[in-house]
Amino acid sequence: MKRPISYLSIFLPALAVLSHIQVLSAADTRSEVRHTIIAESGAATPAGGHYSPFSFLNARLNAQHAVAFDAFVIGPQFTSGVFVGDGTTTSTIALGASPDPATPSFGSVLNPFITRNGAVVFTTEAGEVFRSDGRAIVPLVRIGDPTQGGGVVMLLGNHVVNDGGAVAYFAGVSGAAATQAIFRTDGTRTTTIARDDVAPPTGGRFTALENLDLNKSGQVAFNSEMTGGSADHGIFRGDSGYLTPVFVTHQAAPGGGTIEDCGPPQINARGQVMAICLLTNSASPTGVFVGDGTGAAAIALIGTPAPHGGNYELFTSVPRLNDRGEVAFQARLTDGTIGMFRSDGRRVTTLALSGTSAPGTTGTFQSFGDLFELGNDGRVAFAAKLAVGVGGVDSSNNIGIWIGTSKEDLRLIVRTGEVIGGKVLTGLPFDSSSVAGHPLQLNGNSVLWRGSFGHAKAVVESGFTDDDGGNEKD
Repeated sequence: MKRPISYLSIFLPALAVLSHIQVLSAADTRSEVRHTIIAESGAATPAGGHYSPFSFLNARLNAQHAVAFDAFVIGPQFTSGVFVGDGTTTSTIALGASPDPATPSFGSVLNPFITRNGAVVFTTEAGEVFRSDGRAIVPLVRIGDPTQGGGVVMLLGNHVVNDGGAVAYFAGVSGAAATQAIFRTDGTRTTTIARDDVAPPTGGRFTALENLDLNKSGQVAFNSEMTGGSADHGIFRGDSGYLTPVFVTHQAAPGGGTIEDCGPPQINARGQVMAICLLTNSASPTGVFVGDGTGAAAIALIGTPAPHGGNYELFTSVPRLNDRGEVAFQARLTDGTIGMFRSDGRRVTTLALSGTSAPGTTGTFQSFGDLFELGNDGRVAFAAKLAVGVGGVDSSNNIGIWIGTSKEDLRLIVRTGEVIGGKVLTGLPFDSSSVAGHPLQLNGNSVLWRGSFGHAKAVVESGFTDDDGGNEKD
């Protein structure tokens, strides 16, 4: 989970863009895409002033099509804010510096998450976490909070939020035997998931708790470095103090070899955990695995065959896990091809390959950004670049967002060069090295993205309909 983006060091003048809702038909006649501009730089905010062009670093969408987003606000004073909008109305959730003495000021507010019932969880510059139901703001996590087992929170690290509004977070602890811990809270009750004065199931002690993920039932996945036990690294699933090892050093890996180390975990609603792990004593140096603490499956292994030729040579991004236990991943192949794939450990489905035709265009795929999302229906929304010079593609129209369950039902959602709201779309999110925050999200039949219109920025929800309901054709 990325750390939230700070709003204290960025500021540029606003550039206006007119609000608009536009309906477009994709090349696939089964799909109609409706672009709704949720917020745009230069537009007036409900708190007064206007959105800066460097707003909207983080935007989240719920199933009711409400979008929570953060923004810089210019005038009457410069501040940051968290807002909720649906393209028709927008309301203010919190401001970094509120002009109303009856409402709180937080210094800076950012990184909102909107739950299924419309509550918004957001963060302050100090890392403290608050929740608003639109009427009142309540603290969830604050520095100085007492902790279970004694002591108080002295430092807050990264946190994650689930669809019900519960928060799992890392905390540095003072005044107790523990110096670091992972907690979960729903605002009423706080539960200890792990702490470094309590031995892990592998023995010894935790030395570095990190990389959290949280599912809808409150189970937390995390990885940690350890010392003095049977493993020096592990990924665990925790709930109410009981820890299940999912992947640990020296554990036998599906497909052969043993696990040495693993990257950040993701956990789904079934308690399954996914991670990329390094292997020893194996023909494959690296693999993507899904496990639940009792068994594990290899999703893809470096050196093994890909569905349409070549072998996997390198995983080029962090994979995504859905509640069905499927994983979407990107890989470079030994023949030089780059591909987007989805697998449940038994069957691999190809969504797109570089050098092949890009649906909805006359061009071909060249590369894929590491910003993509996997839905619970198996659809993957991803950003891709087209090869310049092929099929009339140039630098003004070579980036798009596609969605599908396979290469057979893949469709174009939006592409640079399109006119939306009377303005030309000049930029789309592509990879995390050049795009900050959360600029792309998939939720049901909508893709939420942040686009550039020259120097201006906007948050846009692209809703689509289809005939197959996301059922895979392969």
